[in-house]
Amino acid sequence: MSALPADSAGLRRLVVERIAHWSGVPGEDIAGEQPLAELGMSSRDAVAIAGELAGVLGRELPATLLWEAPTVDGLVTLLSGSTAPGPRITHTPRAAAEEEPVAVIGVGCRLPGGVRGPDDYWRLLVEGADAVGQMSEERRRDFVTPAPPDADPRGGYLDDATLTGFDAAFFRVSPREADAMDPQQRMLLEVAQEALDHAAVPAASLAGTPTGVFVGVSAPDYGRLTGADPAAVDAWATTGAATAVSAGRLSYVYDLRGPSVAVDTACSSSLVAVHQACVALRGGECDTALAAGANVLLSPVVTVAFGQAGALAPDGRCKPFSADADGIGRAEGCAVVVLKRFSDALRDGDRILAVITATAVNSDGRSNGLTAPNPAAQRTLLETAYARADTDPATVDYVEAHGTGTPLGDPIEAGALAAVLGRTRHPDQPLLLGSAKSNLGHLEAAAGVAGLVKAVLALHHGIIPGSLHCDRPALDDERLRVVTEPEPWPRYGGTATAGVSAFGFGGTNAHAVLEEWQSGRPAVRSFRTHGAATLLQLSDADPARVRHTAGRLADWLGTPGGSAARLQDVGRTLAGRAGRGPARAAVVGHDRDGLTAALRALAADRPHPYVSTGDRDRLGPGPVWVFSGYGTQWAAMGRQLLDREPAFAAAVEKLEPVLAAGCGISLHALLDGRTDDDLRDVETAQPLLYGTQLALAELWRSYGVEPAAVIGHSMGEVAAAVVAGALGPADGARIIAVRSRLLATLRGGSMAVVDLTDDELGDLERKFPGVHLAVDSSPRQKIVTGEAPAVARLVDHLAAQDRAARTMPVQGAGHSPQVEPLLPELTARLGGIRGRTDGAVRVYSTVHDDPTRRCAFDAAHWAENLRRPVRLAGALAAAAADGHTAFIEISPHPVLLHPLAENLPDALHLPTLRRGNNAALTFRGQLAALHAAGHPLPARVLHPYDEVVDVPLPAWRHTRHWWTPGSGSGSGSLPATAPPAAVADSVPPPDLGNGAASVTERLIRRIAAVTGHLPEQITPDTPLADLGLDSLMAVRLREAAVREFGVSLSLGDLLTAGTVRAAADVITLAPHDDRRERLPHSSARSRRRTRSPRRRGCAPRRSGRHGPTAATGSADGRSAGSWPRRPPGCSPPSPRPPTRWCSSTP
Repeated sequence: MSALPADSAGLRRLVVERIAHWSGVPGEDIAGEQPLAELGMSSRDAVAIAGELAGVLGRELPATLLWEAPTVDGLVTLLSGSTAPGPRITHTPRAAAEEEPVAVIGVGCRLPGGVRGPDDYWRLLVEGADAVGQMSEERRRDFVTPAPPDADPRGGYLDDATLTGFDAAFFRVSPREADAMDPQQRMLLEVAQEALDHAAVPAASLAGTPTGVFVGVSAPDYGRLTGADPAAVDAWATTGAATAVSAGRLSYVYDLRGPSVAVDTACSSSLVAVHQACVALRGGECDTALAAGANVLLSPVVTVAFGQAGALAPDGRCKPFSADADGIGRAEGCAVVVLKRFSDALRDGDRILAVITATAVNSDGRSNGLTAPNPAAQRTLLETAYARADTDPATVDYVEAHGTGTPLGDPIEAGALAAVLGRTRHPDQPLLLGSAKSNLGHLEAAAGVAGLVKAVLALHHGIIPGSLHCDRPALDDERLRVVTEPEPWPRYGGTATAGVSAFGFGGTNAHAVLEEWQSGRPAVRSFRTHGAATLLQLSDADPARVRHTAGRLADWLGTPGGSAARLQDVGRTLAGRAGRGPARAAVVGHDRDGLTAALRALAADRPHPYVSTGDRDRLGPGPVWVFSGYGTQWAAMGRQLLDREPAFAAAVEKLEPVLAAGCGISLHALLDGRTDDDLRDVETAQPLLYGTQLALAELWRSYGVEPAAVIGHSMGEVAAAVVAGALGPADGARIIAVRSRLLATLRGGSMAVVDLTDDELGDLERKFPGVHLAVDSSPRQKIVTGEAPAVARLVDHLAAQDRAARTMPVQGAGHSPQVEPLLPELTARLGGIRGRTDGAVRVYSTVHDDPTRRCAFDAAHWAENLRRPVRLAGALAAAAADGHTAFIEISPHPVLLHPLAENLPDALHLPTLRRGNNAALTFRGQLAALHAAGHPLPARVLHPYDEVVDVPLPAWRHTRHWWTPGSGSGSGSLPATAPPAAVADSVPPPDLGNGAASVTERLIRRIAAVTGHLPEQITPDTPLADLGLDSLMAVRLREAAVREFGVSLSLGDLLTAGTVRAAADVITLAPHDDRRERLPHSSARSRRRTRSPRRRGCAPRRSGRHGPTAATGSADGRSAGSWPRRPPGCSPPSPRPPTRWCSSTP
């Protein structure tokens, strides 16, 4: 048996090779984070892989291995003995948190009156707008049974486009499933994403974490529509209509592992959901929570019932605490708040809009009727809430009341408020009252959270909006007053304090206590942000969406709001929206004009030097840092970094005494240009470059970028060894000092960069005596060294053939026999140095013919480093063979990008700085390129002192989704009336017509019928994953293909095809043999024969909502004009349970 591979790269190669063998998917198309179930493997395949790995590794492994670690990354982590795979659980239950306040850090809402977010909502409130109107005739016609004549059509309605529109493509939901989804579920998905974007919390960062979802929802109206005709019901109608799924769908789509609860307590549902979220946060059940409410008014049933009970206002308007109160007006909408424990929000640098200090829930018990309020229960609720909040009731400024505007409910609520909050209150400090129901109507299940959001916005903005329809207040207690015009917070207790109430007509009451948050901290603006270049991150489901957002941002920066926003705060906010999708872009600019120009170039898909784009992970196992050698220094090359980048400045400060003692230089003075030292002097330049490389390494690390491996070119191997942990900085400085002082004694000799092939190297010394190889840079570029006349002859010889050749300005011939007399002294002076062979980072040495050979990094090694040729090409090839695909040159000027591109043309190559360019701006540009290539740049790292501000949200791409008779399986699907084998027996061999083209056209029609897409929306190159296929659709598509074409086809064959064209190729090559159909799965070898190859250079991306892996195009990583071809995708990704794609037979 083979032993465990010595490193994770070898283990990764083994795992990928076995998975590729069994799945039939090329290894290069298997992404590390991709759920293996998406490769179309059956459970039998998974068990077989576990058995094979056990045999190769020589140890027992459970048959359930691929369920415990369902990705390549997870398998490598588990098999290498690192941390166990599985959900990223970070929370620790804390008893001390039981009384901790809860911070509201983000808000999303979709409400009557055209409200599409918190800014719209606040505008409606402060302007005193009335959002009540008539129900549209179109909506009334959408129901099979016409509405009775006594169903009042007036209320607070969303416009029809808002109700029926949904961005199914973003969430990778097929049109068929989207049609069956309750609009409440669709709104919750979009508004939750908006709330996270408003909070600047990347949705992808919550995947696998204990994030809770608590949703208040009651209305089952859409289910009455989808279930009206049992013959038309399909498999998606149940989950689409179930209110219980509302929370679960959010948890599923975003892969949230905390509590997931749908709450139905009628009109108090969403405030009870907020209460449950706060309890779960304080109890440690979740670290972040989404609390929400949704309501839609579709069926006339409830409206008729309320009308018959006399509960409806004739004009459809709620008139809270008014003498004219005459009933409720129904309304619909959705709102979501993002909640965290207060201490966590402070730690994470979140924008805190308001603080929930306490919540309480109770029941009316046996009141004066099932739906009658209980004054005693309301008083107890208030007393409990304010006792928990440790707040004197007399100091509460304002209560966002339940305030439905009914003749019975309002007086009871006012009486309870007066009894508890007005008991010791002076008439000069009245309790202020209001209700959003006066603007919107009664949102029922969503009313509580809509009122909470109003209170949060009022606390955040410092203004209490007025309540409508209260020209004649009905309050007879001078300790209570309805706010009818916007007014400032009185702050009776010194801090603005509010309460929010919601009462359910089944007797469940809820109240929340809120306070304003004023951090009181001074504005911390370190030199990192003062005058530094700004980096803006954008991401979305596809490049077109990113470009659209870029254009909107460019326009917004020129508006009064955009002009008032600090650019670094804008960058902080956008960094918190990273991970919306696989398409990424980053722009860099020094000022508003520069950023606007870059954003407009991105929007127009034009190349720009400070725009980077990408839509796939190009980093592989992580970047390899390549440390260049001598000759990259330039005057004052660190001045701007010393001014703008604290990590660089701190590293220089730490290295200053080391290099002063060991090398006799002032690193800070040289970098700042405050010295007349000759930078061409090797005794100055080499220590300067060594210190600069170490400081640049710390700069990269300060942004969360770590090397997966290092390569050092000549003297650059000293800094590489230090960064890898094999040497300490002082030992490195000693090596550089001895090396540079000895090299300074060399005179004569020459070096040249020449165009020589590997084949010509063998005859080099025979044809040109005295010339030796110094650096093997690439297959066509070498650096030669030796006696000056001999080197000149070679240069002239190549120039005569019009081949590249130029001499280098050096005072001695390094890496040649000329240095041999120096080696004894070097060895003697470095005799005490012993490097570590167990450094934290892998080193590919350029000294040895085998770059993977472990180096002692002792005196003998550094003698070889000075004398032997630099085997750069070999080291790069070894790194590439281990799967590395990204390389960063650590130097003040790039000199190795050309060799990197020649050796590894498909890899990502980035410099750190460029000679003569603004160093701070250039470095930020490389960070941008790295982000576009797939490296996350967390907001806390990139913007530790900046704040979240209001920045326009990305726009949705809505299409209409509404259930109509015939949109379900009754007419649109392909019924399976016979088992697949029997169908295959009854169908003659297919007439494939013009081959794959004909098959593709017919397959597109079948896919359209199964998914609900229009045929013209599907192209041959459309990835199957982007069509929203779920497991049931995939099975139906396979059955349809078997019937249509009379071929034997496994589910795995179909799913691993990737695109429509590739699936057509599979069908074209599939055998007409029913025996294969009856097999549990086809062999991997057969799959590989029939599978259409992917485009070269493509890598699979992780699926989001549904579907197998889709092939992606290549990413330029630098220019906005080189967007990879990529169909619309979705984020955040959400792995499916193993059963969704593992079955090889239906």
